[in-house]
Amino acid sequence: MNVNFVSKRVVWTVVLTVTVVGLSTGCALTPNYYREDGPSVTAAWDSPTAADVKARYEPLEPRHRAWGAMTVACESGAVAHYPLYFEDPFEDKGHGRTDATQPHNVYRLGWEDWLAIPYGISRFTANWLLLPVSAVVTPPGTVMESDGRLSRQLLGYDHDALPRSNDTTPPSRKRN
Repeated sequence: MNVNFVSKRVVWTVVLTVTVVGLSTGCALTPNYYREDGPSVTAAWDSPTAADVKARYEPLEPRHRAWGAMTVACESGAVAHYPLYFEDPFEDKGHGRTDATQPHNVYRLGWEDWLAIPYGISRFTANWLLLPVSAVVTPPGTVMESDGRLSRQLLGYDHDALPRSNDTTPPSRKRN
């Protein structure tokens, strides 16, 4: 046998062994993607110091200011943008899942997420194929407004974007 062939064989054996051992070392953790198990749901709400302070001291009596109450209206939270031709309704609607036993355990995979994978690809393909139609229905440059509330569209309650009205009256001054 050739010495060069044996040394190459030893080198490849060592490389293969190191690769297999390196890849197999991280297999101890098997995450459960269907249940949130991070610190946001497993950590205690109060620290020992906070629990001690709450046990020792009574809360102060609420104080009231000497002047009268004022009426304050918040600014509109609507966001102005151009048409969203490739928007996906799964992004607007969300999954809407809650867990009554653990209300903080809502960030997990469900059947909706597995449905959204093929649906998102097909929706994107349909959106770019029908882009000329979308551009006629909502011309580019149209200022749209999203306020966070889903509005009735042709196919149901899909998106929250509507064409922006020219009304500049603040929402606090509008009469219904």
